[in-house]
Amino acid sequence: MDINQRMLQWSQTVYGVAHSLNIAKAVKLGNLDTLIESLTEADAWNESDLGFTSCLPQKDFKDGAIKLDGKDHDDVFINLSESIVRILFVNLAVLADECLAYLIERADVNPPNYLTSKAEWVKSKIDRKYAWAANGLLELCALRNAIVHANGVLNASAIEILGKADISDAQVGHLVSLSFGDLFRYRRALRTVFGEIEKLAVS
Repeated sequence: MDINQRMLQWSQTVYGVAHSLNIAKAVKLGNLDTLIESLTEADAWNESDLGFTSCLPQKDFKDGAIKLDGKDHDDVFINLSESIVRILFVNLAVLADECLAYLIERADVNPPNYLTSKAEWVKSKIDRKYAWAANGLLELCALRNAIVHANGVLNASAIEILGKADISDAQVGHLVSLSFGDLFRYRRALRTVFGEIEKLAVS
């Protein structure tokens, strides 16, 4: 696995999405009445080659069947940007899980099944001066679980994981809001963790 390449692909996606959102915001999302035309056009951007014949039928969009939630352009944009950041954050967590499994196995250790368990293993092995990065990984786990399993709300499980990251001010019931800046902060933590775990594999 080329971890640097995988991280680069994720980063390039974030850059491109942020730039595209900025352009969309500048033109007030263009003409929202042409949404179906845009979706039809988007369908032709990438070839679909699943490697098998899918049982799912192809269906066209019906006029009036699709709309973006929000009372105006600004409201629609806020909803879109928040949802996109959440999707990118969860994808970063998936990438973290996959890369850590690979690196931990290279260190001659059977990798734990779950990302949180991998993060706990990382914190037990990493140099203390990089504890901030290990704690950041645990934060990522807690936030990912809140988004995926609790509709973005910090629950008791997320608070428990945050406690392992030495976080003491998190409150049950808090609705998480993520920014593009958060994406880059957690990416930096992951890069640091990957570099330190790679040293274990070498030694």
